[in-house]
Amino acid sequence: MSKEIILTRYLYLFDEVGLSFISSLLKAESIDECYFWMAELYLSGLTIQSWDLIWFIYYDFYYILNPDFEQFLYKKSVNGDFKSILTVTKNLFKMKAYSSTEVFITRQYDYNIKEITHIFKGKKPNWLSVIPNKYHGLFRFLDKKLYHFAVSSLPDIVEHDLFQAIQTYFKLSDGQRLLFQECFYELGCDTTNNESERSEPHENKAKHNYIYKNYVHKIWAIICLLSFYPQHIQSNSTNKKKIYFAYSDSEYDELMKKQNELGPLDKHNNPLIYKTLEYKRLYTIDALCSSFHLLRDNVSDMNRRYYHHWEYYAYFCPLWTQRFNRYDITIDNETEQIVFNDETQLEEFYTQYGYEPDEQSNETDSKRIIHMPTHNWKSWYESIFTQKPIYEFNDDFRFRY
Repeated sequence: MSKEIILTRYLYLFDEVGLSFISSLLKAESIDECYFWMAELYLSGLTIQSWDLIWFIYYDFYYILNPDFEQFLYKKSVNGDFKSILTVTKNLFKMKAYSSTEVFITRQYDYNIKEITHIFKGKKPNWLSVIPNKYHGLFRFLDKKLYHFAVSSLPDIVEHDLFQAIQTYFKLSDGQRLLFQECFYELGCDTTNNESERSEPHENKAKHNYIYKNYVHKIWAIICLLSFYPQHIQSNSTNKKKIYFAYSDSEYDELMKKQNELGPLDKHNNPLIYKTLEYKRLYTIDALCSSFHLLRDNVSDMNRRYYHHWEYYAYFCPLWTQRFNRYDITIDNETEQIVFNDETQLEEFYTQYGYEPDEQSNETDSKRIIHMPTHNWKSWYESIFTQKPIYEFNDDFRFRY
C-alpha cells in the first residue's frame, strides 16, 4: 500500500479503506459492505492499487485452498474493469469457509521481523545434495517445519532452478512442476533478469497494468500449498473446471445507480453538496484496523490536517487530482494548501465539491474513526479466525500491509 497520506473520494484514509475491505471480505457478513469499500478504492481512481490488493488477499488467505481460482482471477484482472473486480469480490466472499492464514502469518514474520535465529548443526542431510546450495536454508527450514524462517530464506528473485528444487523436495511429477511453472509465467511473472529467457506466452502481459508483480509472494503461496494442502494440487488438465459466480448486469446497474446518485436536493433541486459525506458514507472504518501499522501513526495531528488541509491530501487521490486539475491551481507543499489562482474558479470548485468535513455531524465524522485506539495483532486475528496461527507473535506486535 501507499506510504503517503491519501484521502479517497469520500475522504476516508486510503490505507484504512483497504484494511476495512480485507476485514469485511474475510468476515463475509455483508457483501454490500465489501462492495462499498472496493468501490471507494476503485472509483477513487486507485485502480492498480485495487487489483494489487485483491491479489494480495487471494494469495495470503485463499490460494492454498482455492488454487483453481487463480486463472479466473487472472482473466478478470486482464479485463481490469470495475465489474470484473466486483465479480472477484463476490467469489472471494463466497469462499469464507475456504480461507487460511498460513501464508499471511509467515509473510508477516518475514515482512516485519525477518530474523533467522536457528543454526543447523552437524552434517547436512543427503537429500540436500540434489538441491542448489543457495536454497539449502529454505528447504531445511521447510523440513523442520520452521516456516517463518523458511519464508525469510527465500531469494529476492525467483529463478527457474527454484521450480526444479521444489519438484525435487516435494517429489512432484514433471507434469505437476510444469503446471505450477507455466501458470507462474502465464500470470506475468518474469522469473529471471535475462531478457532473452523471459517467457511471453500471453500478448496481454504487456498490455495492462493489473498483473500481479510480487513474485516472491506467489512462490511462497505455492510452497505453502505443497506443504499444507498438497491434496489441492491439480496436475491433470482434464479435471472438471469449477464454475464461479457471475456479477450480473442487473446487479452492476443497481450498484452504479446508487454510486451515481447525487444525494439530497434543496427546494430548487440543486444538490446539497455539504451533505455528500452524510449521504455517501455508508460504513465505518473497522476500528481493528489499528492491529496493523497505519499511515496515521506517523502523523500527530491527523484530525487538524483532515479538517483544515483535506484538499491537499485529497489531491494525491487520482479522482481528486482530475477534479483539481481542471482549474488554475498552485500546490503549496509547505503550507499544505491547494491555492486557486482565480476567485471565480475557487467558487466553482466548492460549489461542486465543498464537502465541509469540519462541519459534519459526529455520526458522519466518526465513520472515518476520529480517534482509533491501538490494538495488537491478536485483536484483529481472533475477530475473524478460529484456527490457531502457525506462529505466535509478541503481544505488542502489529501487522503491516
